Amino acid sequence: MHLAARALCLALVPSIAAAQAETRYPATQQAQPRPTAVAAADAAQYLVVACPTPGGSPSALPGQPADSATRALVATLCARAQASSARPLYAPLASKAALPDTEPAVAAQPSEPPEAALDLLMRLAEAPAATGASTTGHSAHRSDESEHAEHDGHDGLLSADEKASGEDPDAPFAPQFKIHLFADMKYSAIDSIGSRNGFSLGQFDLFGRSELSDVMSVIAEATLTALPRNTFNAKLERLMLSYSPSDFFSASVGRYHTGIGYYNTAYHHGTWFQTATGRPLIFNIDGDIGVIPIHTLGVTTTGALPSGPLGLHYIAEFGSGRAGQSSAAVAPQPSLNDNNTPSVNLGLWIRPEVLDGLQLGVSLYHDRLTLADTSKAPIGETIGVAHIVYKTDVLELMTEGMLMRHDPRDATPTSDSKGYYAQASRRFGTVRPYVRMDYLDVPKTDQLLAFLGRRSGPTVGVRYDFQPLAALKVQTSHLNQTTRQKMDRVDAQVSFMF
Repeated sequence: MHLAARALCLALVPSIAAAQAETRYPATQQAQPRPTAVAAADAAQYLVVACPTPGGSPSALPGQPADSATRALVATLCARAQASSARPLYAPLASKAALPDTEPAVAAQPSEPPEAALDLLMRLAEAPAATGASTTGHSAHRSDESEHAEHDGHDGLLSADEKASGEDPDAPFAPQFKIHLFADMKYSAIDSIGSRNGFSLGQFDLFGRSELSDVMSVIAEATLTALPRNTFNAKLERLMLSYSPSDFFSASVGRYHTGIGYYNTAYHHGTWFQTATGRPLIFNIDGDIGVIPIHTLGVTTTGALPSGPLGLHYIAEFGSGRAGQSSAAVAPQPSLNDNNTPSVNLGLWIRPEVLDGLQLGVSLYHDRLTLADTSKAPIGETIGVAHIVYKTDVLELMTEGMLMRHDPRDATPTSDSKGYYAQASRRFGTVRPYVRMDYLDVPKTDQLLAFLGRRSGPTVGVRYDFQPLAALKVQTSHLNQTTRQKMDRVDAQVSFMF
């Protein structure tokens, strides 16, 4: 056993080294707020002046206006550039004090007031870039903002009002709205009594994000899920108003995914982001016999803590929790809490700089559940989760362990449920083979989830990204169950975003 463990560690060393050499990371479904410093840099404006060769006439500059004051200012800027041996000159469009009166060329200016020339230059610099070139003959440069939008995983669709507000600084601010859609469909063959093989639609996911200001944004996510009864189920999965003034503090209010563990905050409802066709057993969505509360309604805060290269982060949540009903769908409460005890979740994790892509963390969740049978005493629910994740574009190593305690407020015995998953994958070009092991053990004495019993089994599959935003996944899995018959299945899924 020890020899096998050593061999496995030695085999992972080349993969980790190759992963560290990569710089690309997959897109994330929930974009993070941009740092204030970056936003300030994007707001800066620059004037590009193409100066003539020494001895040339400023009037020979292509496309230069005939205004004499403007020619004098261009000549001043070019004189500065030639004095510092730098051409072309990138001059920030600052206040008029940026051009001191001591400049020799200013004395040769005509009697026109310099303010008029500066205003003209400002209008020329702020002209729409659709002309394809600046008024000084220099080719237009893309701004940092456009580059950021091009590399963002969720490109936006700007309305006419938004474009108008961008061109006119005096126009009222309009929300910068971005929207993406996710969908999947699959074919399943299941070796189980009562199951039917065939094609099925998965989940249609609408994800939208709107920037209200530099520090405030809104996230909305709604899904339309095909059910086995040939019907559809529509849900508002997330609706969050976020305030993010810095990297050290971000607060959101609304309906969100709980920050229990790693998987539930890293992967949301778009299956295209996930390596496999589905989620691990302990992180199944509420309606898919999940054991961990996936959603809640309340307030969540997160951010970085000053820790240097350790990369320490925190999360603190205060919400309504989930309804304590004895059914497969342990539903969240979208409107009114069924008791006066809110749920609380606290978590810490680190992202050390010494190994890019590594994350280790713990979280502790507590709630009180009121059962559907109100004659029974409430149940105290405590869930602890620890995770170790190493994830880059090439290599993915993830494992999380869960311990869930249900403590009835009467003489009923306490029940402890345990679970974990371990997943590994490696990318070879556009192909990514993966393997995952799931385990969940709920004791028979549990008043809420005893029907699940013990469930465990492996999953093996391969993902093929035949397009940058579309993937084909083929996997096979085996599931042992103590409360039901064992199940073998093969799934082929196509997932995409658009």
